[in-house]
Amino acid sequence: MTAALRILSGLGGKQPAAFLLDTEQGRLLIEAGGPLEPGLPCDWEWPQDRPVDAVVISHDHVDHMGAIDRVPKGTPVYATEPVAAALPAGIEHCVLPLQGELEMLGLRVRTGQAGHSLGGVWLHFDVGDGLFYSGDFSTESTLFRFDTPPDAELTLLDASYGLYDQPLNQCREELLTHLNTPTLLPVPASGRALEMALWLEEKDIDWSMDDLCLQQLARMQSMPASCFQPGVFDRLKRLQPSSTLAQSQVALVGRPEGIGEDIEQLISSGQRQVIYTGYLPPKAQRDVAEGRARWLRWNVHPRCSDLQRLAQQIQAKRVIPLFTSLTERQQWQRALDPCLFIPTTDEIQLS
Repeated sequence: MTAALRILSGLGGKQPAAFLLDTEQGRLLIEAGGPLEPGLPCDWEWPQDRPVDAVVISHDHVDHMGAIDRVPKGTPVYATEPVAAALPAGIEHCVLPLQGELEMLGLRVRTGQAGHSLGGVWLHFDVGDGLFYSGDFSTESTLFRFDTPPDAELTLLDASYGLYDQPLNQCREELLTHLNTPTLLPVPASGRALEMALWLEEKDIDWSMDDLCLQQLARMQSMPASCFQPGVFDRLKRLQPSSTLAQSQVALVGRPEGIGEDIEQLISSGQRQVIYTGYLPPKAQRDVAEGRARWLRWNVHPRCSDLQRLAQQIQAKRVIPLFTSLTERQQWQRALDPCLFIPTTDEIQLS
């Protein structure tokens, strides 16, 4: 089957994810990403030239589904069951398997867990010689599984960390040295929050979490063990905060951008040091720049070496790094040679 792919948003910077796949049998929107902070512009427009027949969402973070309200009523939206819990009422939800395959607009689509967040998956489309879209992924998570994808000629990879290559173990050790004073960690509730909680428990550090994170904990405890790394589910079933939010040494709060009445009050009170561990949208950048917070990364996206390894593993011929600046063209060329592919036209043909 032949197809054409358009990158509506996500190429050249940390932008909302949105991709349009036109095939002989229909038009599929891959992701409906919104801005990472309220008030920022959404830099892509809903296609107007002809209707979108279906939408598929890889995971529930705002830069991948924050513009779901643009989807016309009655348009099927494919998402895994954990991700569907974040869809607004009235959406026509179609179940996407965590690992498996289905037919979507006459197209064979395979999925696997992406190691980034609860219910998050990668997508493989049986067009041309194979199209693989990683969604946000990580091969380092000690909580979430990463399933090996099939081979694909054209590969769109999450490269949110650019050419960075520090291992997660090293990040954890650096963070540990800063946890000797009361600490607030703003985190995605469906992402690193529970992985951090398991790690804090392992290190015998007193911790707590807010209601958003507790809701995700309850959801994870009801999921099949196959959603997680081997041996983790038994620990997850027993996991409970060791203290209250007010009294704990480390507080996990499900507001990664530092936005929301509760977390803004906690930050402004000055009673805890604040450590951001992920992408910094403008408000979080200001907190760090003005001394209200520090930033220490906890890997939830691939390192450069992970990109190299995955591209080789699935025998990719063309690799498009997404969600990152590509101004360091020579370094990217060296890292992904000879597979680096940066589109220069609106449409990418697959045949």
